[in-house]
Amino acid sequence: MKTYFVTANDTDVGKTYVMGLLARHFSALGQKVQIVKALECGASGDAERARQRAGAGSLTTHTLMQYPQPLAPLASGNAVDGLCRLETLVSRLAQLPPSDVRLIEGAGGLAVPIDPEGLDWRDFIDSIEPEGTIVVIDQRLGAINQGRLLEAYLGKRPHAFVLNERQPADKAVSDSNLEAYHSLNMDILATVRPNGSGFDRFNPPLLPAQTPVAQNIAPEQELSHRRQRGTLRRLRVSEEDRSILNLADNDYLGLRHHPDVIDAAVQACRKYGTSASASPLVTGYTAAHASLESAVSEWYGQRPCLIWNSGYAANQSVLKCLVQKDDLILADRLIHNSLIHGILQSGARLIRFPHNNLDCLESLLHHHAGRKIHVVTESLYSMDGDSPDLQRIARLKAKYGFNWYLDEAHAIGWFGESGSGLAEAHGVSSRVDVLTGTLGKALAASGAYTVFSEDWMRDYCINMAGEFIYSTYLPPSSVCAAEAAIRIVRASGSSRRQWQAKAYRCRERLRLQGWEVWGTDAPILPVICDEVDRVTELSGELLQAGIRVAAIRPPTVPAGTARLRLSLKSTLDTPDYDKILSCFERSVLSRA
Repeated sequence: MKTYFVTANDTDVGKTYVMGLLARHFSALGQKVQIVKALECGASGDAERARQRAGAGSLTTHTLMQYPQPLAPLASGNAVDGLCRLETLVSRLAQLPPSDVRLIEGAGGLAVPIDPEGLDWRDFIDSIEPEGTIVVIDQRLGAINQGRLLEAYLGKRPHAFVLNERQPADKAVSDSNLEAYHSLNMDILATVRPNGSGFDRFNPPLLPAQTPVAQNIAPEQELSHRRQRGTLRRLRVSEEDRSILNLADNDYLGLRHHPDVIDAAVQACRKYGTSASASPLVTGYTAAHASLESAVSEWYGQRPCLIWNSGYAANQSVLKCLVQKDDLILADRLIHNSLIHGILQSGARLIRFPHNNLDCLESLLHHHAGRKIHVVTESLYSMDGDSPDLQRIARLKAKYGFNWYLDEAHAIGWFGESGSGLAEAHGVSSRVDVLTGTLGKALAASGAYTVFSEDWMRDYCINMAGEFIYSTYLPPSSVCAAEAAIRIVRASGSSRRQWQAKAYRCRERLRLQGWEVWGTDAPILPVICDEVDRVTELSGELLQAGIRVAAIRPPTVPAGTARLRLSLKSTLDTPDYDKILSCFERSVLSRA
């Protein structure tokens, strides 16, 4: 079944009419068509009007949720039967009978909130993964800017535009809009134009094999667009300056300069040289690598583990190797790029649920019960500093029997009685099937490891993972540094609770100053600034005051959520925190 989602830049721009034309097109090809109105506000009967426009054919209509007032879904006048929730829409959609083509119409514009948590139709798109999103734009002055905004908001999700002339438009305006869309490589699926009897067809008509996906953008043009938006990434040399309080890296425990870690690396260089000089299956797997593997295994209760050159390679490889194309993957929408790449290479179907929304996850698990399912989450999200309810995921696993992949990269060292992460802290380590940890953040080395629930998983990766088989193994100096760091982490004990308490108090004081701050007691502390220019300006102000923080901008994070990312450290003392809070207070007062 092919699914298409129809949305718009605003309400009353002709989504229902376009739905009818699409239904007519697919029905004429002899396909069974399902017309779905996701949210009906008021008594407009959009699904039935779309069916009437489509004419004869094998057509059915469905409305997932209906509210009495022709107002926004979350308006007080529509709260009589309880507010709409994204997981409810996704669950009801999953319960519809199968069809050849499913056409789903949203309510209002793409960015209209449809959930009390602020989720919108883009979150709905991420949850259902349609073949394409069709965006209806009113063909008038301003259509170019509207399209560009929605193009940026949709990102790389497959989409195309329909320019809809509800009234005869000025030819100069129409021609200018079309020229602009084509010059910007914004895919025009069709232009709907009026004639004497009203709207009657797509121009050009849809072709049977045509799928609404965005055209590829030339590399040079993509760079030009990023320059214009102020989101072009550049390399900058980072100078080591001990007079600057560095809150931009991931050295959460300050072990990068720890004498025991440095000494372990130096001694390894003297013994093994500066490189492993070969892939692990040739001569690159040294006694140092075996020793680290044994230390990690013992850290996680004698479970099998494997050392990798990077966390990216580890995540990509285990998912690509251990997931089959007929499986289903349910993944948090904010999982790391490495996890996404592994999932896509596995060929399995991917459904992404809203960030940390375990009600939606459970709804999807219930609907797809009986399938082989893998759930992919992180324990601590690198840009948001928040965590899912790991104990609830463990309970869902006991109920539905899925495989659980957990990335603990940013929780290692900071959480857990022995510092092995949040799974240990919440008592669910034994429920995780594949756990990824990094050696390059709190452990101050490089590389990564995976801990498996079964021996065959490790053996399969050794035999099938190209990233492991064909790459020169990470240098013994990094391996020995990591093992020394693990010993320090395991000995830290109750100190972790002190670090967490300081991180919690810092957040509370920043909130009292008026900043929007996410998370609770993690070392990752994001301060949301919304505007790209402002986050860059604030980062510069803090650097002048002697504090280096990361200015995180789209596309690394969603548009409208640019942020300062503070990486707190166990080594920060009271004067350090006072300095941080004082700098942020001055920034607030300077804009008062």
